[in-house]
Formats: sequence, C-alpha cells, structure tokens
Amino acid sequence: MSVFKEKKPRTLHAIINEIVDRVNDDTRRLRVLEQEHDITTTRMNTIEKNVLDVSKELQKEIASVRQEIKKHKEQTARLENTVKEIIKEIKQLATNAKISELEELIELYNPIKSSFVTREEVERMIDKKLINRKKTSM
Repeated sequence: MSVFKEKKPRTLHAIINEIVDRVNDDTRRLRVLEQEHDITTTRMNTIEKNVLDVSKELQKEIASVRQEIKKHKEQTARLENTVKEIIKEIKQLATNAKISELEELIELYNPIKSSFVTREEVERMIDKKLINRKKTSM
C-alpha cells in the first residue's frame, strides 16, 4: 500500500470544467458582493436622506424657537418699560402725610367753618386797639 494516492491524469475537458466551475463560483460570489454593496448603498442613501430631512426639520424648529425667544424678549422689554412708567407715576402720587396736610389746609380755608375778615375790618380792629392803648397809657 502506498501512502500517496496516485493522481489520475486529467483530461482537458475535466480541467475546463473545473475552470468553468471556479469562474461560476467566483461570479456567484461577485454577484452576492454586488448585491450587498447595492443594499449598503441604498441604506446609506436612505440614512443620508433621513438625516437631511431631520436636519431641515430641526432648522425649522430652531428658527421657530428663535422667533419665539425674540418675541418674548420684546414683550419683556415692553413690560419693563411699563413697570418703570408705573413706578415713576407712583412716585409722583401724593403720600398719606401730604394728603393729611392738604386736608388741614382745606379745613383752614373752608369759608363755612372759618371766618375771614376783610381788610377794612382788620384796619378798624387795629385802629380800635391803638385807640384803646392810647387811652390806657394816658
């Protein structure tokens, strides 16, 4: 018994068949690789399109948020101005002490409760007092 198998002489037809089988096998593997490449390319294109769509949507939302922020800033500025004006007007309002002082002045000048004298009456009163003093000092 021999350790090595004897090789049969191969015919040209057998060699061509083996080459054709190998080429067919390589062609089949190449087609599988091309299909996988096409699938990967399609997936990449889909992912790229989705990323672009999401990016556009995010840009729109960012623009919308910026617009809202701008509107809120303007509204806040208007509110601050209004509050400043209100504070300014409140500072100009009369205090309770000033109102009490005005009430006292009004009461003082109230013609119904106060008795006013005319210039002539004051002059007569002064003359009368002077005459009385002269009489008492004599």
